[in-house]
Amino acid sequence: MDKILVAVDLSDIASITIDYAATFAGAFKSHVHILHVEVPVPAYIGNEIVQPVIPADTDEEFERIRKDLASMAEYLHQRGVKADYELVKGPVVETIVEKATSYNADLIVLGAHNHGFLYRAFIGSVCSGVIKHAPCPVIIIPAK
Repeated sequence: MDKILVAVDLSDIASITIDYAATFAGAFKSHVHILHVEVPVPAYIGNEIVQPVIPADTDEEFERIRKDLASMAEYLHQRGVKADYELVKGPVVETIVEKATSYNADLIVLGAHNHGFLYRAFIGSVCSGVIKHAPCPVIIIPAK
């Protein structure tokens, strides 16, 4: 197993997910690619949803996210794991699957949230979407 893609959402479970990825990467001498996907914020005009003319997300917010991702990569480096990170915008499930394919990942590691039935029924689950379309095995780390 040469390449591990770790998709993080910067919630509390991200640090747990990174720890598990570090364990797998250390055991297999794998390279870890940390991925965070930001969903573009739509704007509402009348009855239509369009991309905003003025983006809702700010440069300061993206810089904060980049620093968090860089800290995760540095944490892995301190544990002897080769790692890099990437921040992209797009639909979450499709972007994770696309990046795993282009990165030629041997494993995808995701953290799972304990959302209720209604959330899963109406919104869906990133984990289940990735599992259905992943080009490689997926490990789900449950929230504690």
